[in-house]
Amino acid sequence: MQERPFHEVHDDMFRWYDHWLKGVDTGVMDEPSVNVFVEGSREWATSPRWPLDGVEHKPFYLRPRRKLSAKPEPLATEFAAPDGFYQAPLTVTDEVETLSWATEPFAAATEMIGTGAAHLFVEIDTDDTNLILRLWDTAPDGKRRLITTGYLKASHRELDDRTTEGDPYHPHTRAVPVEPGKVEEYVVRLYPFANSFEPGHRLEVELSCDEPMADAHNALLPPEAMHLPSGRATAHKVYRDAAHPSRLVLPFTTGRATAE
Repeated sequence: MQERPFHEVHDDMFRWYDHWLKGVDTGVMDEPSVNVFVEGSREWATSPRWPLDGVEHKPFYLRPRRKLSAKPEPLATEFAAPDGFYQAPLTVTDEVETLSWATEPFAAATEMIGTGAAHLFVEIDTDDTNLILRLWDTAPDGKRRLITTGYLKASHRELDDRTTEGDPYHPHTRAVPVEPGKVEEYVVRLYPFANSFEPGHRLEVELSCDEPMADAHNALLPPEAMHLPSGRATAHKVYRDAAHPSRLVLPFTTGRATAE
């Protein structure tokens, strides 16, 4: 794959419009149906279909000491205590609490293209909350680049029969309150992304129930681009032990991930 200059992408748009609006045979329909720009490597991936062929969904498990690993946690709950955070309403604080987990540095370039999911086993002390995820590509110098996000209101956790591994679907036809104090599995859909983690980079996932009003990602977003904040003080416990395998399920295209 070679990086394509912006003017070539711009020309492709005009060729597509000429074909469909003017009936001009530009040859655009003879080319691959899918062209995806891959962040990190800054190359283009092409495919006749979406999702791409050759994608394999693989897990990264949440582990103690804020680690992500390809290996699941072997210890029971009493030996792998949950992580947690308490979020006060944004009417009384400007602080958005977060939890984060990260892989070890990748030893080789590792490409991911497609949708993903997060399976999180969470206990809350109210009947609803938000689960907001942000995935980052973190460079050796600590600089981070956002690669995708996911959002789920806990009361809308139901899944329908369109759900497949790494690609959950929530019908959003009704709200089902959460039983306070009960550990529930929430499957959060991660929006489609394309990223190559370069050697030495880490994948970092960040969880919160509200969004920071201003940070490196959303400082320039209009207010209507934000999700409705959680209105009540809520304590969250994220279980990630042998009985509660909290994990990310991500669309690997190379199978070269070596982070443990």
